[in-house]
Amino acid sequence: MRTDKDSSGRAARIRVPASTSNLGAAFDAVGLALQLHLTLEVCLLDQGVSRIEFTGQDAHLVPSDESNLIWRTMAEVAATRGIQLPPFLLRVENRIPITKGLGSSASAILAGAAAASFLCRLNLTPEELLEIAAAREGHPDNVAPALYGGLVASMSGDRILCSRSRFPSDWTVVAVTPDFELETKRARAVLPAQVPYHDAVYNVQRAAFLMAQLVQGRKEGLREAMADALHQPYRSELLPGLNEVLAMEPSEGLLGVALSGAGSTVVAFADSHGSEIGARIRSIFARHGLSSQVRLLKADNEGLVVEEL
Repeated sequence: MRTDKDSSGRAARIRVPASTSNLGAAFDAVGLALQLHLTLEVCLLDQGVSRIEFTGQDAHLVPSDESNLIWRTMAEVAATRGIQLPPFLLRVENRIPITKGLGSSASAILAGAAAASFLCRLNLTPEELLEIAAAREGHPDNVAPALYGGLVASMSGDRILCSRSRFPSDWTVVAVTPDFELETKRARAVLPAQVPYHDAVYNVQRAAFLMAQLVQGRKEGLREAMADALHQPYRSELLPGLNEVLAMEPSEGLLGVALSGAGSTVVAFADSHGSEIGARIRSIFARHGLSSQVRLLKADNEGLVVEEL
């Protein structure tokens, strides 16, 4: 293997947004980037030992050695190109809740791939970053919006195809994260191997209508379009209060509500009264003994940003 030794002192700042996926009916197909970020500075060292400094949300959950997901991804990406990573310093500031349904692993993997590309001068294209990150994540529905920004529909096959649209900038995404970890593996395990034909049709109709409305910035019918029969009914048994959140009475400003990814975060789209909607959802979780944090977010229409320092 070779080592990139001609770049001492180079540094970059990399910013990756969080994401919410599924949006109810668009299960495993659609994601939305959010203005909640993982930011890292990567600096090539002349010599010494590589190290990582991690601060911010859930820092106590994150290892600070080569087992760190960002570091591990960097090493794996470099190795696939026959390169050994040179010594580096990573300073990471994280604002994304980890393992709570806001795409934390997708953002970390994408950040690691972008950092390896910068350090080792791989010049990876967005399409290559997408393929690398989606392969490691297992699906593109969080990786694609984190990379491209905005609202992204994606599908896998011989290659990953994506269609990106801007999300209405004046809408708020109310993200409510209960203090409850719903493991993705467990959330996947409760899903049936087969679903009734009418449930499949139910979701296809709503996912198609949902995307048609969102790309036009139209709010009519979004509440019904975000209803789902393929994953939320099964996962609701795992998260106390989820059924009640999804069945919330209509209120001013509330456009639709859904489980974010595999959970435990719940997201609601709102064109007004975001704080009140967040408080309603938080009170439902509180009745089930769960404290929660409310975040009022906007869509991130930029996606991955790499800035050489």
